[in-house]
Amino acid sequence: MIKETIQNIEIGKMEETIKQFNLLFEPWEDAVILITPDDTILGWNRGAQNLYGYSAESVMGKKYSLLVSSSIKDNTLNVLHKINQAAPYVCYETEHAKKDGDRIHVCLNISPIRNDLGEILAFSIVVRNMAERNQEKDLFTALTESSPIGIYIVQGGKFEYINRQFEEIIGYGINELLSTNSLHYIYEADRELTRANAVNALKSGRCQPYEYRIVAKSGQIKWILETVISIKYRGKLATLGNFMDITESKRMQEETQHANERMTAMLMKLQEQSRQHVVLTEMRDMLQACTKLEETAPIIMGAMKKLFPQSQGALFLMSNSRSDLESIVKWGGFPLDPDDNVFAPDACWGLRRGRTHVVEDLTVGPICPHLKHVPKSPYVCLPLIAKGDLLGLLHLNINVDNTGLQQQKAVADLKEIATTLSEYLSLSIANVRLSESLSKQSIQDSLSGLYNRRFMEESIQREILRAARKQNPIGIIMADLDHFKQFNDIHGHGAGDKIISQVGKILREKFRGSDIACRYGGEEFLVILSESNLEDTCKRAESVREEIKKWN
Repeated sequence: MIKETIQNIEIGKMEETIKQFNLLFEPWEDAVILITPDDTILGWNRGAQNLYGYSAESVMGKKYSLLVSSSIKDNTLNVLHKINQAAPYVCYETEHAKKDGDRIHVCLNISPIRNDLGEILAFSIVVRNMAERNQEKDLFTALTESSPIGIYIVQGGKFEYINRQFEEIIGYGINELLSTNSLHYIYEADRELTRANAVNALKSGRCQPYEYRIVAKSGQIKWILETVISIKYRGKLATLGNFMDITESKRMQEETQHANERMTAMLMKLQEQSRQHVVLTEMRDMLQACTKLEETAPIIMGAMKKLFPQSQGALFLMSNSRSDLESIVKWGGFPLDPDDNVFAPDACWGLRRGRTHVVEDLTVGPICPHLKHVPKSPYVCLPLIAKGDLLGLLHLNINVDNTGLQQQKAVADLKEIATTLSEYLSLSIANVRLSESLSKQSIQDSLSGLYNRRFMEESIQREILRAARKQNPIGIIMADLDHFKQFNDIHGHGAGDKIISQVGKILREKFRGSDIACRYGGEEFLVILSESNLEDTCKRAESVREEIKKWN
């Protein structure tokens, strides 16, 4: 989430925000300004440049007060405070100063841009030059000649007087309107509102401006801004209404609102992408520091929980036999049954096709056979492949506690980062496996599976020093296979290798984890037994000899 105001957005995000602002508002003829909650100008379209004479480059980052001379009283800050108190938008008139010093009469339509938490990210200000509008539409000619405001008088629910502008707005002629029921032309859902305001005006003398809809003669539904006052007409109480067609203004408000919503969505998407990038980068860096596969499990689980809160899932890795996959970590209530945690590669549609398998509608599927407990919400199977080698599978059951749009958004987010996520995990796991393999090769004899001579030499020095320091005995067994060269000459080196491998297996099984069994070289073996006296060492050596003797 954006926790601070929009002026704290990083440079890259600010450039993207200005780009989206220009995309949405640059074509508008009206001036559109985007300011932060601390009055800093963040967006300035071509209409604003034409109206005020300032280029976008010259005003970006400057304060809104640039448009207000010291001799002009401007209430914009009070208006912004009103919006901060949850007003949806504010429209009011004021005077601004152009670059050349001339004053212009403008109408400001100010709307907030909010995030999902209701926090205000910025304000969009649509500016209209009232002088130009007056000239174009001749709205402010003499009232007696052509009033820009529809004026009417209603008495007893009947029209008694209408002016030309009222007739033009509503579309009916004067003879059609006079002495007819005034509610007939009001949109049905708004009739009670207008009736209540008329009654209130008759009681109190006037009412506050309010908006409602009418049905014009053409069938068009128009928005009207109206103020009603109580007057005496022909000796009786009546209501006088000022009647303005604000349909176009309403349309602009809706367009501005939709544009603001699109911009908010874009800002939120940028913010979410940035958050995901931080999580993925942190996960990648941590995985690069791992030396064992078991170290990767909690890192991957933690990253998935940050990227997709409330999700459940598991990470599966391919076994050495390449016959099945087994989970190394699971979270969010993923089933514990062995059938859900071990499966053959062809039991997953994602692994079969070698690409991400997404099931958004569980009634359509297809559902992967490896999921013995059919999920209750959309899921994704993401194969982990590096250099053509199948390493494993990441399974995510999306937002198990959410429904509808939340699930759709989570699935859409995962689709967007699936490629990056797959690359990060695949390469990281491949590197850790390679590191493990290299480390193992450096200390392990590949034929017997025992430690090699290099590791033995380092270990025996360390164990002797440790035994001396603790004043404990240390046992060492040195053994070789009798007549091994003769056996090789008769049966071949393949048979000899099998003998070495079997002896190594017996030594690994017969000695403790703290003991160090090594292949000294050729058919010679050495075992280091910590804290073992001579008698115990001899007994264990004899036990191993008997075990090898019984094998055939």
